[in-house]
Amino acid sequence: MVMTESQLEDFIRCEGWSDFGVVSIEEVKQALQKHEGVFEQWLASGYQADMDYLERMQTDRFHPENKLPQVKSVVVLLAVYSSDADGGSSGGTDGGALQLDPQLAQRSGIVARYARGRDYHKVLKKKLISLSKWLKAQDDSVETYLSVDSGPTVDRVLAETAGLGFFGKNSMLIDPRKGSYFFIASLMVNKVLTPTPKKQMPNCGDCRKCLSACPTDAIRAPGVIDARRCISYLTIENKGGIPIELRSKLGDRLFGCDICQEVCPFNEGRASQQKVMIGPLKVEAGVGESLDLKEVLRIETDEQFLERFAGTPLMRAKRRGLLRNACVVAGNSGDVSLIPLLKQVMECEEDLMIQEHARWAIERLEG
Repeated sequence: MVMTESQLEDFIRCEGWSDFGVVSIEEVKQALQKHEGVFEQWLASGYQADMDYLERMQTDRFHPENKLPQVKSVVVLLAVYSSDADGGSSGGTDGGALQLDPQLAQRSGIVARYARGRDYHKVLKKKLISLSKWLKAQDDSVETYLSVDSGPTVDRVLAETAGLGFFGKNSMLIDPRKGSYFFIASLMVNKVLTPTPKKQMPNCGDCRKCLSACPTDAIRAPGVIDARRCISYLTIENKGGIPIELRSKLGDRLFGCDICQEVCPFNEGRASQQKVMIGPLKVEAGVGESLDLKEVLRIETDEQFLERFAGTPLMRAKRRGLLRNACVVAGNSGDVSLIPLLKQVMECEEDLMIQEHARWAIERLEG
């Protein structure tokens, strides 16, 4: 290719990416071979819950040549999403998060940091397409395959192999300078690109803050997450009911969870030090740090849900999932003013699962 390393870096920086790394496919394959065994043990333990697609995609996830037969290099990119506009849970953590007003917090549900802006899949996919077009403009024989946490690629492993971070005990990829509040995207290329230098990485050492802080004990061992107990899974990917024994442990988490990141020493002060470089990922472009439970409980149709949340990550849970979550958070809030709305949900919703969650919340508040 007639492109220099500095030209590639300049283009990537101008596009707003926080960091990037280039790694050869040989290194990637070695790393994937090691991680495939770990993944199979994880599946055997049933920790994937009902995310059956993970097993169906296994072959392609660990064999990138299935998606781009002539792949020679992989460009891995990071996009920070934490900003000084971010807030945290009303429950309080030592992760440097802002506190919500107590009156607002009582009837509000916290939205995970990554989901407070626009849907990152769409935002970053456009950026990857732009990079792909730029590479093809340098050499019209270039072929690419792009992934933004949705295709059959193991983006975290690619990022680790490219030297962009290390795996923490909470299974998150951590950059010692940036923490873990970032998205990962990757672009496979059928050309040999000069690998970027690897950075020396630390590790978690004796720190076990994330394991101790997880309210549902979802971190079964360092780096091992049981999705069946993870608040992020329960409130987003989970299509069924939330187990009764875990509902009170959700606290005020309406969509997703950041607790294991908020307590991580590598994230201390990150919210105030970093700025979102890609505009649509900013809090003000999406739903913000919390949602009024009364607003969510009053959403009666899919059309109303779409009108309110189109273009945001909350679409993943759909109205049914978000309403289920709102019932649980309402039950945990101690706010008896929510009881009339919960009774309305219980009486008007035909979905038996939603009825049961509303009933549980009412009984909890009345009790």
